[in-house]
Amino acid sequence: MVIRPPSDAVVALRSMGRRWRGLFAGLGEDERPDDLAHRVGSDGHAALDHLTAATRGLTFLGRALEQTLIEEDPVLHPAVADAGEREWGAAAGSLEEALVELDHVAEALAHRAERVTASEWGRQARVARSDATTSALAVLWDAVDSAVAHLRAAERTLREVRGRPA
Repeated sequence: MVIRPPSDAVVALRSMGRRWRGLFAGLGEDERPDDLAHRVGSDGHAALDHLTAATRGLTFLGRALEQTLIEEDPVLHPAVADAGEREWGAAAGSLEEALVELDHVAEALAHRAERVTASEWGRQARVARSDATTSALAVLWDAVDSAVAHLRAAERTLREVRGRPA
């Protein structure tokens, strides 16, 4: 098993806003990015839904990280161990609002991660309704990996809905 350093996660988090903005930046003048962001793909979700899910996932896992770092015997929500339980619902609002929120949440998580000491990354937490335990570092990387998975899903959705009527 390859252990990925927290500093790499911080870099990934700090690039999240730029990567998401870049996804919508090259869409051309024929279709407005906000319109495309709201078009639903074959997976039943719009790119904006994936953006919102990435933000909510970062928020949720950021809280789990904080809980792991500060509580004496942390017990985390079952969705920490089971991503299938992370259902956030459809997105609302504009693309710009969603991008600003994602950037804010990702930057806050990166800032928090920078303040964690090397020994704290190994802190363990139990996950409710399971025999699972996880570490602070695993929670951080789950947040990054989940946001990147939503970014890739949004890319697929945008490729699919381009040129299709609203």
